[in-house]
Amino acid sequence: MRTWALPLLQCVLCHSALDYEQFSGDDEVLPDGLLSCAGDSCSAWYPEVGGVPRILPHELIEGTITDFIGKYSSRLDRRSDVQIASPGAADELKNLKKHTQTNFGFEWDEYDRFGWDDEVFTMANEEAVFGYKSMLTEREVDGKFVLDAGCGNGRYSQWASEYGARVIGVDISDAVDSAARNTHENLNVQIIQCDIFALPFHEHTFDTVFSIGVLMHTGDAKRAAGSLSGLPRPGGSLTVHLYGKGNPFYEMIDAAIRKRTTRMSVDGLSRFTRRMWRLSRFLQSVRLRGQAQRFMKLDAHPHCIFDWYAAPVATHHTYPEVESWFSAKNLEVQATNRLKNVSKIRETWRSWLGGAPTVTVKWKKMENVRNNRALG
Repeated sequence: MRTWALPLLQCVLCHSALDYEQFSGDDEVLPDGLLSCAGDSCSAWYPEVGGVPRILPHELIEGTITDFIGKYSSRLDRRSDVQIASPGAADELKNLKKHTQTNFGFEWDEYDRFGWDDEVFTMANEEAVFGYKSMLTEREVDGKFVLDAGCGNGRYSQWASEYGARVIGVDISDAVDSAARNTHENLNVQIIQCDIFALPFHEHTFDTVFSIGVLMHTGDAKRAAGSLSGLPRPGGSLTVHLYGKGNPFYEMIDAAIRKRTTRMSVDGLSRFTRRMWRLSRFLQSVRLRGQAQRFMKLDAHPHCIFDWYAAPVATHHTYPEVESWFSAKNLEVQATNRLKNVSKIRETWRSWLGGAPTVTVKWKKMENVRNNRALG
């Protein structure tokens, strides 16, 4: 557990600070440890496994909890097994979250080095992708505290830290294990497994928050966006990047394919991905992939195909819709990736013949701007 990251965390049950005790590990091995609620009337605890605090309901990490208790029972004998849960009523999205954990956990184990040392999607390539999707520059994040909400295998957390930030990357799935391994040597990155609907942070904790390709997979994109809206400090920024709505033919075909793929096992999804990858390469060889992508999602890498079709939920949105989510959150639109000065004829053409668009919006947190806390 990075010492600089601990003060940024809070108990998701009572919002008190957390204490930390390391159980194992050293500079060469990702540590195990225990985070305990410091609140007087709260006995919640959270395991750290492989350098990753697991701040989730125990039912979402059953295997991890069982193994952790078995391994460290002598150090946990005075602790009750408190059920860690999101505040409020029963979690109606529990089954979706488990499905998401299964599929994305497999994905980032199978493609753990995508965007790092992959033959095509290298770190250099991903720097440009990160800049486009986050709308952030080195100057904006240098010396800042940054949240990567939905970090996958950690490649965007890495790039934010390369720009001089201290970054917390969070994800609900076991993608955190790949992210922790990939960023282990980077002391300015801390990976945490948690739920976007119950993030373990106080309001105004971060100078910059970005969420790339995540909100549309949560089952309630608007509510997930609301979970992020209070985290930037006054004067800070929040960027979200998510799927947009394509042309009607594309949406119809995509929905029909995903109706089947969302019911597949991960083995079935892997076979499906291989078939789609062969089709994608064939169409590219005859220079038809660009045209085909107006009607279905094909891509230049098998990971991108798996990622698209494996997500249990993938909602599509418009710029006005996304902007409305934050209209009452004291956030002002600072920039978007929406095309400017597009004629009505061209806009109509794009809406009918375009493929899979995206929506990217960057907000600035209003109120009185405070001085950003520099790295210590």
